[in-house]
This record gives sequence, structure tokens and C-alpha cells, in this order.
Amino acid sequence: FCDNIEEFINKSRILELLQHYESKILLSTKAHEIFNLISAKAKLPFKMIQEDKIALSKHSIHHLDKNANFIKHYKKYLPWYFKFIFLFALSFIISIVVLSLIDFAQYQNAKTTHIQNEISQNKIYEIQEKQSQELKANIEQLQLEIQTQNLLLEKYSEQLSKITQNFKADKNTILILTKAIAWLNDHSLRISNLMIDKTLITIKFSNEEDFNKALQFTSPQFSLISQ
Repeated sequence: FCDNIEEFINKSRILELLQHYESKILLSTKAHEIFNLISAKAKLPFKMIQEDKIALSKHSIHHLDKNANFIKHYKKYLPWYFKFIFLFALSFIISIVVLSLIDFAQYQNAKTTHIQNEISQNKIYEIQEKQSQELKANIEQLQLEIQTQNLLLEKYSEQLSKITQNFKADKNTILILTKAIAWLNDHSLRISNLMIDKTLITIKFSNEEDFNKALQFTSPQFSLISQ
């Protein structure tokens, strides 16, 4: 009989239910040996209440709800100081997270601003470097042009000096020379020599390009003697 009881207890999962709900009281009406065996196997501090000690009258059982559950669940309450510590720790963690997010956002903004400043500075440096190179090139070009103009001025001065050495100033000659110089300037023609003998004007151009250009603007009154 005892073996059957143990088998019944093991198969019915009574012990698991008692341990799960942490039962404290067993109501015993009959078969006290079964409840004693359950108490020993469950290893829980049960309080046995026998039939003659049951406070609930059998006459009032029919007034109870048949679906009523008499298994009482005890809620575990945490001490107030534990709740306080938990809330404090939770608040502290939330504060750290919020501050970390704020600091991270500020760090990202600062990083973005720093990168943009570096890009702007690099662009400004590139623009300044480009302008400096262009200015340097313009200065060199201007110096070269000034040097070229100085050489031409020296050359023209020498030519003018040669012209004035043998130049006999009279009214007609001066008029012819004035018109010839004006004609040369109007058409941007460069010459290497100019001679006037009464009404004969001899002009030697600096290059073939100026000579061909002069032919386009030559008046029919002029005669081409030689190239």
C-alpha cells in the first residue's frame, strides 16, 4: 500500500504543486499517513489541521462557490530602503545616460564644426595660394612687358637720335613727319627706320607682319618702292 501511495504522489505532481505555491497548511480529513508522507517528501514546514480542528462548519460548505480557489498566494513586499536604493540607482543610471547622450550630441556638433572649419580653412588657403600664384605670374608678366617696353624705348630713342642728326627742320618736312607718325600710331605699326628726303618717305618695318599690315592701310598716294 505504501509503494502505491508513493507512486501516486510521484505521478500526481502533488509535491511540485506544493513546492511551487510554497504551501504552509494542509487540511487533513482522512488518510493522515498520506499527508504525513507528503509532508516528509516535500520537505516543507507544513502545518497539519485535522478534521476535528477544522473551523469551517460542514453545514456552511454548500454556501461556498464551487469554483473558489482556496490556494492563497502571498505577495512578496520589498523593504522600503531597498526600494529607495533601487529608485536612487535607477535615477542615477538614467541621469548618466541622459548626460552621456547630451555630451555625445555636443561632441558630435563640435566635431562637425571642427571638420567644417578645417574644410573652410583649406579652401581659403587654396584660394589664397591660387591668387598668390596668379599675382606672381601677373607681376612677372608685367615686369617682362616693362622690360620689353624699355628695350623698345631705347631702340626708338636710338632711331630718333639718328633721325634728328640728319634732320633738317622745315615746315613741309615737319608736316610730313607728323602725319607719318600719326598714321603709324593709328594702325599700331612698328618700324625700325624712317627717312625723309623732301617728299620721299622711306619706312623700314620691324617685321613682315607689320609690313603686310601697313599695305592694308596704305593710301593710293603712296608708292611701294621695294620690300
